[in-house]
Amino acid sequence: MGVLRSGFVALAMGLSLPALAGGPGTYSVKGNNGTADTEYAGTLVITQTSKDTFRLNWNIGGDKYVGYAVGDARIMAANFTSSGSSGTALLVEDDAGGYKSIWAFNGETKLGVEIIKPK
Repeated sequence: MGVLRSGFVALAMGLSLPALAGGPGTYSVKGNNGTADTEYAGTLVITQTSKDTFRLNWNIGGDKYVGYAVGDARIMAANFTSSGSSGTALLVEDDAGGYKSIWAFNGETKLGVEIIKPK
């Protein structure tokens, strides 16, 4: 009850509360493949598999990507695979309870970016 009361007091005083932490959940994803006119959108489901590990399942336009990450709910280093291709991603929590991410397929020199927001 104290936390709830503190939240109401902070709102009443015009103060902002800290953003909800990222971590397990369902997120919307908007990104690009590192070049002009390669925007995409989809979803990401993050499942915590142990204290320091996560499973990540992206669905981007019907294409499925499966990843595994180490870290915590704030910063995750992940590998992912899809249709015989694999890559690496870094997800860093933002102030809105989601993530900003950079990623690349193995062997590529372009970085893709994603904005990941809670649903």
